[in-house]
Amino acid sequence: MRVWAVLTTALAAVCAGQSFSSLQQLGKADRDGVAQLELEQFMAHVVPETKDYAVVVQLTALSPQYKCDTCHAIDKSLRAVSRGWRRQRASRRIAFATLDVDNGEELFRKMGIDKIPRLMIFPAGRGDEAMADASPREMKLGAKNSHPAGMASRLSELFGTEIQADEPIDYMRYIIGVVGVLAAAFVARMAWRRVSSSVVGRNVWAVVSITFVLVMTSGLMWNRINAPPFMGQTRTGDVVLFAPTNSQQYGVETQIVATAYAVCALCVVLLVRHVPRVPSGEQRALVAVMVVAALLLAHSYVNSVFRMKMPGYPFRLLLP
Repeated sequence: MRVWAVLTTALAAVCAGQSFSSLQQLGKADRDGVAQLELEQFMAHVVPETKDYAVVVQLTALSPQYKCDTCHAIDKSLRAVSRGWRRQRASRRIAFATLDVDNGEELFRKMGIDKIPRLMIFPAGRGDEAMADASPREMKLGAKNSHPAGMASRLSELFGTEIQADEPIDYMRYIIGVVGVLAAAFVARMAWRRVSSSVVGRNVWAVVSITFVLVMTSGLMWNRINAPPFMGQTRTGDVVLFAPTNSQQYGVETQIVATAYAVCALCVVLLVRHVPRVPSGEQRALVAVMVVAALLLAHSYVNSVFRMKMPGYPFRLLLP
């Protein structure tokens, strides 16, 4: 691979110092144990495949002039992992380091690196830490392993040992959360005192409940999951409102069925709540007959649609 061919060529011109203790000394100069490398140190302590320790290196651009927010986010995560590893006091020989573009611009250019940050793993080539394949590899920085815990988990898998991230407690986050909850509770309490009884009455909740049931039973969630076309079309260009099978439906079909269900629900509500309040007996009987007729027609239409989508269904009401 061209990238590592460049590294190998450059390595031949550099006097390699493969001392793990030298890399550790560089790490001690940093508060989080991440060694800040110059290009010569990178070539001497990181690149050689015959070293008996592993190095995790971020290739980055932390200077303010580059305005790389992602670089700072990855740097923060790597520092948390490095702190955690240092506190574990493990016997494994693993080091963490940074090569900034300001120190390795020439190398970045020769390697053809046009996007940063990158997190590189340089395994040990000999000793107890040796891997079967000692060639460098890149750890992809996705949404999962860009934060400290995810990065530590992925490195644990790569090295076969537990690595824990040392994430500082974000007290401000908890303070903001508590203040937000208290503010929301205060606003809700003040609003509740001023809400009229009609808003929290049975009628409002009945309408909300019926609407929710209609939306859920009409097939809306199926549409959201499967994203069917709004309506169908025949080969001759005619519009098709209903899919001819029970395993498929169109968007307009959901709206039609929901409307029919709504008519049925409205008829039941009228029969239960409003028809008994009609003062005249004759008028009450007439209204009741009209509402029942509307209920039968609406339910018959729903039944007809079901028969159309299920040809073997044997029952029907009024409509074919």
